[in-house]
Parts: sequence; C-alpha cells; structure tokens
Amino acid sequence: MIKWKLVVTTLPYVALVVALVFVRDNVLHLKGVIEFSEVSPFLTVVSLIIGFMLAGVLTDYKESEKIPGEIATCLETIGDTVEVVIAMNKESDVSDFKPKFHRLVSTVDDWFMGHVGVDECYTALNDFRGVVTRMQSAAGVNYTIRCMGEVHNLRRSITRADVIERTSFIPVGYALLDLLVGSTLLLLLAANFKTVVAEYFLVTLLPLIYIYLDRLIRDLDQPFMYRSNKNISGSAEVNPYPLQEYRQRLEGSPKKHKGSALKGKGRGSSSSRS
Repeated sequence: MIKWKLVVTTLPYVALVVALVFVRDNVLHLKGVIEFSEVSPFLTVVSLIIGFMLAGVLTDYKESEKIPGEIATCLETIGDTVEVVIAMNKESDVSDFKPKFHRLVSTVDDWFMGHVGVDECYTALNDFRGVVTRMQSAAGVNYTIRCMGEVHNLRRSITRADVIERTSFIPVGYALLDLLVGSTLLLLLAANFKTVVAEYFLVTLLPLIYIYLDRLIRDLDQPFMYRSNKNISGSAEVNPYPLQEYRQRLEGSPKKHKGSALKGKGRGSSSSRS
C-alpha cells in the first residue's frame, strides 16, 4: 500500500477542486471566463518545469539509495577488522573493542532512523578512534591503517546523508513550481469546457496529476523522512534495510526491522533535504 499512499493522500486536494467547480456551476451558476483550449499552452510550460524539477531530485535520490548499503559495508568491514585484531592479539587489553564497536553500530543505526542527532554519531566515531589507535600494539600498524580508512569512508557517508537531509533542491525552483501549479488550478476553475463530462474529467485528472507530481518531487527530495520514527513515514524513502539487517546479524536478533519490508522498493532534515 505504500506505493499508493501519495495518490490516496492527494485525493482530498482533488476533491476540493472538484467541489469548487461544482459550486461554481450549480450554486453560483457562473460561466467560465476562458476557453480550455487557451489554457493548453500554459499546461505545457508547467509540465516542462515539473519535468525539470523531477529530473533534478531523481539524481540526488539515486545517490541517496547507495548510502545505507555503503554505511553497512563500512561497518561490517570495520567489524571484521576488529574480530581479526582480537583473534591475533596476545598481550594488549582488547576487552572493550567489541562493546565500543557495537555502540558505534547501534548509534549509527539510531541516527539514521532519527532517534539520535548526528552529533552523537560523530561522538561515537571519535570514541571508536581510540580503539583504532590501539590496534597497532595488538596486531600491527596495517590493521590500524585499514580500519582508519574504513572509518574515513563511514564518516564520509554519514556526512553526505546529513547534507542531503539538511539541504533542499533549488528552493527557488519550488517557489516557481508552487506558483505554476497554483495558477493551473485557478485556470481550471475559471475555464469553460464544451461538455460537462469533459469538464469534470479534466478537472479531476489534471489536478490529480499536477498536485501528485508536486508532492512526489518534495517526497523524493526528502529520502530519509522515516527518521522521525522506526516506521517509514513517507512514500518514497530510501530503503534502510542493509544497515538494519547488519545490526540484526551483529546482535544475533531474529526480529526484523519494519524497514526490511521495503526490500525491492525504490528509495534516502530537518528533512532529506527540506
């Protein structure tokens, strides 16, 4: 049902437009002041602007789809390194290596799902850096270098997700988009149609398309909206299952996160970029 959520939540707006047209025709008995055929060129311009905005947010959306997998891969590689260092160690105290790594994983996952702020995520990274520096005495400098490289990649992915969450795609473009969509609705309300069937068909279909696309663009521009809670609260969010499933494997928990149900769904503050 997630794929229909945006359509269903758009229907009340469409119903309002249709109701206004009904009131104009049957209560106020007003005629249209412009022929629908004269509105067609304007609809073409609106479609071009919507296409431009949609293409722009889709580019960032496709990049956002990679982030959960990249974060999970970095964490799993760091975890493998920690396991090897613990196995090779003979003299150093490595008793806190696993607990600190587990804390890092849980903090990153909690941040990604919106339970903690990004500051706590960076704090966990800084705390784990102490573990990395002690790997040299436990297993050799090569493991320290390798682990630091993965920590760097992890920090880069976290920073990228945070930037996407805090920024928006061309804010002035949204102002133009709102103006054009709003103008389209007003023109439809003022248009004169040849038949009643054509009137109500077009007054239902066109607002549904334009309002839906407007809301879809905003939803795609916020690919991490589920950060407000553990549930996927939007309809076009990036699937977080790689990170969640890794945490499950690490903790040995058979319980599945709700985000895993979105596997196969196309996906990423504050909003994903608000």
